[in-house]
Amino acid sequence: MLAIANKSFYLPTETFVRDHVRIIAPGHTVLVCRKGREADRLGCPTIANVGAWRKPVGLRERALKKIRKGWRKYVNPQMSRADRQRVVSFLRRHNVRVLLAEFLPVGVLFPRACEEAGVALYVHAHGFDASELVRKRRWVRHYKALFPRCAGIIAPSRFLADKLALIGCPAEKLHVNPYGIDPTRFRPTARLPFRAIAVGRLVEKKAPHLTIRAFAEVARRFPEARLDMIGDGPLMDRCRALVEERGLATQVRLHGMQPSNVVARFMAEASLFVQHSVVAPNGDTEGFGISLVEAMASEVPLVVTRHNGFVEIVHDGETGLLVDEHDVSGMAEAMATLLGDPDRARAMGEAGRRRVLANFTHDHTRDRLRAIMGFPPFTGTATTLETTESNQKNLMSAIVTLARIECAAAPTATSDEVIRLAVIKRLSWINPHYAALRQRLRQRKPA
Repeated sequence: MLAIANKSFYLPTETFVRDHVRIIAPGHTVLVCRKGREADRLGCPTIANVGAWRKPVGLRERALKKIRKGWRKYVNPQMSRADRQRVVSFLRRHNVRVLLAEFLPVGVLFPRACEEAGVALYVHAHGFDASELVRKRRWVRHYKALFPRCAGIIAPSRFLADKLALIGCPAEKLHVNPYGIDPTRFRPTARLPFRAIAVGRLVEKKAPHLTIRAFAEVARRFPEARLDMIGDGPLMDRCRALVEERGLATQVRLHGMQPSNVVARFMAEASLFVQHSVVAPNGDTEGFGISLVEAMASEVPLVVTRHNGFVEIVHDGETGLLVDEHDVSGMAEAMATLLGDPDRARAMGEAGRRRVLANFTHDHTRDRLRAIMGFPPFTGTATTLETTESNQKNLMSAIVTLARIECAAAPTATSDEVIRLAVIKRLSWINPHYAALRQRLRQRKPA
């Protein structure tokens, strides 16, 4: 049995965490969640609110809370004794043999609990935790205390693994395992002429304003060019202002955060993917670049920076073009080169999909992770609901029963239609496909 621990399992940008829940050990996974109980939606046994702080009552409790927070922040970050006992009991009850902690700051909570439960601890770094945080002495101190007490540290790129090696992680405990995707979700692009796409949060390390500046140079050469930017974040206002300042309102469209099925639809029309990621002022960097892999799966060529693990994904001149960080003119030239040479762009896109199928699928990620953590080779099928077939049937029966109870209060509506919507509502918590279906159904009013 595998346990996966994280602060939350439903952050929109952490699809890779939900992928781990779904693909590594389907039907044999339990979850440890630091915040709330939303992880229940994944259909796995869950222990929640691990490490959560109760609101203090009175001056004495507030003073004690401040002292305890300081102790955990600077001296010993592990969870309280009460939480540790809850976790140990939960792990033993479910016969867990391995715990995978997502992100290093989550991993530092669990060494003692795993030792008491007789569970091997593996910790997966993802990005900021192995770049930004290693600049801070207290986190380096916590990481150094973690390394000898865990069974392994996993990073999505050699770049991040090398950063952890520099602060003392033993080489024999370091493993590199790139993220994977489901390539069947991304069909080869229709390659609409002069259509570029950028996907990612609007934050400093992704530097969306530099992408817009580069595209502004391209737009002067190709007035028919269009850029769709998908994502939201603190730089949204800056990006809007820049679009207006450069007179790009009809050529650059800021779509905000969109679900994965919408991203796939945009990918299926694009002729170029662009991303100008840089090292942020606070040291934060990309962990891997999953959107790059999704673009490659859609046979879309890339123009991206030589940043972090990007050079481990993109073969320069074969699946895309690489430019230096902050080289806006160089990026504009690379974008113009591929937009103006459709045959070369097509060849790069096709090479990109071949590279994804050979290296970056969920099957590759799962098999490598299982080998690292000592599980036997996978012989089953990853399921959408993290349960066995029998449990899936029981869960579906329970969902339908709950839906019927909910619909009993709506006698004027068409019963089957309302029940169907209620079932889809619950399934949408588990599978993004049903989220889109739920949205379509909500637009139809029952007779």
